[in-house]
Amino acid sequence: MSRLILLGLLLLILRMAWKGFTFQLKSAVLDGGRGRPAPPAAAVETLVRCTRCGTHVVASRALKGVGEEAFCSEECRARGAA
Repeated sequence: MSRLILLGLLLLILRMAWKGFTFQLKSAVLDGGRGRPAPPAAAVETLVRCTRCGTHVVASRALKGVGEEAFCSEECRARGAA
C-alpha cells in the first residue's frame, strides 16, 4: 500500500515538473525568447520651487500666483513672495 502512495506522489511531482517545463517552453517560443516585456516608462513631471519657502513641488500640484510665481500651499500663497 505504501508503495502505491509513494508511486502516486512521484507521478504527481513528475507531472507538475512537466507542466512547468512545457509552460516555460511555450512562453519562450510565443514570446520570441525576449522574456517579459519592459514595464511602461514612468511619466516625468517637472518640479517647481515655491516662491515663498523654497520647497520643491510637482508642477501639476503647485498653486499658481501672479506671473511665474508658484506656491506649495495656500498658506504660502496667502503670505505672498518673500
